[in-house]
Amino acid sequence: SLTMPVSTPSSFTLSLSFRSAEHDEPIAFKVDGSRFEGGSRTLKFAIDSKYKVTVETKPPVEFHHLHIGGSDLAISGEGITTGKYGADWNTTGITPTKRGARENIGLNLQGPGGVLRSKLQCKFYKKEDSHATWGHKMNALQWVCSIDGAGNISLGEENVK
Repeated sequence: SLTMPVSTPSSFTLSLSFRSAEHDEPIAFKVDGSRFEGGSRTLKFAIDSKYKVTVETKPPVEFHHLHIGGSDLAISGEGITTGKYGADWNTTGITPTKRGARENIGLNLQGPGGVLRSKLQCKFYKKEDSHATWGHKMNALQWVCSIDGAGNISLGEENVK
């Protein structure tokens, strides 16, 4: 039996959240203003750690692949109907970010409806460094996205939830 792909809306809301798998807490971020090219906010991660990643789309958009910072993540499949996907991201093997620097890591989502290619401004800390968890907690980053005729998904204004 053939299943028809979910029809893709021309615009949708995308939410992205990271939670520490160890402590089940949202990640911290800091507001950097215009100091860095990658954006006004820096997401804080500890290396050698596991994070639970949640992607939510409203209305639901079908995605099959999630790629963050050089890692292909296996995403759970119930999202095709609900628009909610989960994945685990392991930061083992990532080098801590130098003082005063930021890293822009790739965020890619792919599915029949389109491809999203973006960057997240991050800082990676040693696992035992308490700075990794200092700061405002981020339940989710949210964007209104639009899809062009070629299937390219672009992110609109970013909000923190």
